[in-house]
Amino acid sequence: MNSKQIERWSPWLLMVATLLVWQLLCSAFQVSEFVFPSPVRIGEQLIEFRGVIAAHAWRTYWVTMAGFGLAIVVGVLLGFVIGSSRLAYAAVYPLMTAFNALPKAAFVP
Repeated sequence: MNSKQIERWSPWLLMVATLLVWQLLCSAFQVSEFVFPSPVRIGEQLIEFRGVIAAHAWRTYWVTMAGFGLAIVVGVLLGFVIGSSRLAYAAVYPLMTAFNALPKAAFVP
């Protein structure tokens, strides 16, 4: 194998090796599936609940897109107002600066 092939296949081989070690550890130590489920069990559950997962993923997609669309509309309108009015800019600028200083992860939950 040349270096290009190694670079291409090493992430896949690492993933397969990780899954194999994970499965072997679960089998060897008989860990509770509730605490540490095996990759095989996770795959079985994904297949068993694929309809439920797909429905929830679809719903999550639409809620995310609706939120993104609303953010675009509000952001553009707010940007237009702030850009066209010195009073609006002076009123909103301290808030924008304060929100910009906060870590973005604080908005996730």
